[in-house]
Amino acid sequence: MTKDEFIEYVFDSNVIRLTDDQFYGKEKIEGDLYLNSLTSIPKGFNPVVGGYLDLRSLTSIPEGFNPVVGGSLNLRSLTSIPKGFNPEVGENLILCSLTSIPEGFNPVVGYNLWLDSLTEIPENFNPLIKGDIYIIDDDVNIKPELNFMNFHI
Repeated sequence: MTKDEFIEYVFDSNVIRLTDDQFYGKEKIEGDLYLNSLTSIPKGFNPVVGGYLDLRSLTSIPEGFNPVVGGSLNLRSLTSIPKGFNPEVGENLILCSLTSIPEGFNPVVGYNLWLDSLTEIPENFNPLIKGDIYIIDDDVNIKPELNFMNFHI
């Protein structure tokens, strides 16, 4: 999908005409952005969204994608994230399908971090989270130094 096709899709599904500055994150997108049926996003899309950003059907994200989201960021279908992915999220960061996270993944999350399918946590995992981390798998390997965090397994 090209940038122009993406901007047209956003307009058709949200009745918001993105500017180039909004596409690249130089200008804030007020309110919510529901892009829940997209399976990919174009390289360079790096928004600042005032509300909720729903990208629940994405199966991958390009390197350099680090949105700033005032509400929740829903990326529930991602199975992997690139090194350097560290979004700033005001509410929940939903990454339910990830089985592993790369070294250096340390997002800033205002409420909860959902890592339901995670099987191992790197030693240097140190996100800034005001809420809890939710992991469903009982066999997840949590390093002892991370026990200060609110893990729900």
